[in-house]
Amino acid sequence: MVSTSALELGVDVGALDVCVLNGYPGSVAGALQRFGRAGRRRRTALGVLVASSNLLDQYIAQHPEFFLGASPEHARVDPDQLLILMDHIRCAAFELPFRAGERFGSEDLPAALDYLAAQGVLHREGDCWHWIADSYPANAVSLRSVADGNFVVIDLTDGRKSVIAEVDYSSAALTLYEGAIYMVQSTPWQVEKLDWVGRKAFVRATRADYYTDAIDYTKLKILDQFACDAAVPARCAHGEVHVVRRVAGYKKIRYYTHENVGYGAVSLPDQEMHTSAVWWEIDPQALEAAFESRYEALDGFLGAAFALHHIAALLSLAEVRDLGRAVGDGNRTWSAVVGADGRGTARAFDGAEFDVGGAALPFRPAVFLYDNYPGGIGLAAPLHGLRAEVVARAADLLAGCACASGCPACVGPVLARDARDRLPPKAAAARVLALFARSAPPSAAAR
Repeated sequence: MVSTSALELGVDVGALDVCVLNGYPGSVAGALQRFGRAGRRRRTALGVLVASSNLLDQYIAQHPEFFLGASPEHARVDPDQLLILMDHIRCAAFELPFRAGERFGSEDLPAALDYLAAQGVLHREGDCWHWIADSYPANAVSLRSVADGNFVVIDLTDGRKSVIAEVDYSSAALTLYEGAIYMVQSTPWQVEKLDWVGRKAFVRATRADYYTDAIDYTKLKILDQFACDAAVPARCAHGEVHVVRRVAGYKKIRYYTHENVGYGAVSLPDQEMHTSAVWWEIDPQALEAAFESRYEALDGFLGAAFALHHIAALLSLAEVRDLGRAVGDGNRTWSAVVGADGRGTARAFDGAEFDVGGAALPFRPAVFLYDNYPGGIGLAAPLHGLRAEVVARAADLLAGCACASGCPACVGPVLARDARDRLPPKAAAARVLALFARSAPPSAAAR
C-alpha cells in the first residue's frame, strides 16, 4: 500500500507488517504516527526511515538518539494571540452572552467586546454583550491558518471552471503567481491569471517538465525588544518585528536534474505583517576580527541561518514553513540572499545589489527566525529560551556533515565556488555559530 501523509490520521489496516517512510515527515510525532500503522494486531513490526538529502533527514540520520529518545510533545501555540483569541471570543459570544467581570484569555476582554460591538456583530445591553449577527462564526475559523482571506484555485482546462484547491493568504504570493506550477495531488497545473483582489487563481493542466520556485526578498524592522542577552561578542534577543516580503520573480527548475531552465518576473503587492521573532547578531568589531571580508561574513550568516532555521523547527515540533528566516540589518536597509553565483550577496528592497563593503556603512547583520503568521503563534518566545540548544545542535549538524565546503544538507544553497578567494561557506557558518554560542548561558542539559 502506498499512501500520502494521510497515513498519520489513524488508517487501520491490520495486515501491515512494515512501514517505509520516504523521508522524515518533519516531526517526531508525525513519524511515530506513520510507523504505528504497522503491527496493529499485536504483531512484530518494522519501521524504516529512508533519509533524503534534506537537512532534517540528515540530522536524524546523524543523531538517531534525538528521534528515539526525545519526547514528541513540545508543540507550543499561544492561545492569547490576538487574531486567534478574537475568533474564540466570537464563537463564545455566539453560544452565550458575555457579562461584565468575566474573563476570557489574558487580554483586555471589555476592549475586545467593544470592538466587536463596533463591528456590528455584538450588541451591548447593560452589562451584557449579545451576539446579533446572522452568520455562524465558527464557519469563518480556519484550522490551517491564522489569517483569513484564502485563495481558491479554479481549473480552466477544457472550459471547466471548477475549484480544485484552496490556499491560505500567506502562501498565495509564493505559490500562485502567474506562471507558477502549482501541484494538486501530484498533478501539475500552470497559473494563467491571479486575481489578487478577488482571491482567485485560474490554472490549466500542463505537462511541463519543470517546477517553479519563487524569488523573494524579506526585510525586517525591529519594533520592540522583549528580552535580550547582554553577552559579548554576540547577543540573542526576542521581540516584535515588522516583516515586508516582496516576490520579485521565479525560477524554473527541471525535475530530477534540478537544473535552472529559466526565469520569470512577478508583480504582486508587498506582503506586510507584524509578528514576533528571535534573532542573533554579532558585535561589529568582533565580526570584523573574525572575517577577512564582509562577504565572507554574509556566507556565514546565510549558512548559519539555514541550519538554525531547520533545527529550530525540529525542536519546536513545527513545520519549517511555520518559521520564517531572514538575514539582514534589522532596519529594512538590506537583506542577504544567495546570488546567481551561489554566494551570499546583499540586496536593497528593490532587488538591486547593496554594497556592504563600504567602510562608511554600518554592518551589523542578524539572523532572524520569526513566526510566519500575523501576530505570531507563540514559537519565537520558546526558541529564545532554547537558544543555547538551537545553536549547539546547528553547530553539531555542520560538524557531522561529510561535505568539505558546504552542501544543501548543512548550509543550504550557499555553495563554495572558489575557496581561494573566499572562506568556504561551511567554515564561515561554523565561525558564526561559534560566536552565537557565546551569546547564551549553557543549556540545562549541559549544566
